[in-house]
Amino acid sequence: MRFDIRFATNGVILRIEADEDAGSAAEEIVFQETDGGEIEAFAEFLRAVDENYGPTTSRYSPKRIRILVEPGDKYEGTDDSESPPDSKSLRE
Repeated sequence: MRFDIRFATNGVILRIEADEDAGSAAEEIVFQETDGGEIEAFAEFLRAVDENYGPTTSRYSPKRIRILVEPGDKYEGTDDSESPPDSKSLRE
């Protein structure tokens, strides 16, 4: 199986080509950015690749892949809901 990832101005295009001996046609999937933005769209793209083509795992597997979107550790947002919790608030 071969994966070809192309970036477009408003998202990502994923082309999946099966092995020649499999005999199936190539498939293209488009992930378009929405109001959520570039980060969320790319995370959704990675989740789709993992769910459809990644290894099969569960909550009980010794290891699994998780794709998260989280604020940067140095980000100082103006809204409390956007900024990460500091270590002091975690201890209280």
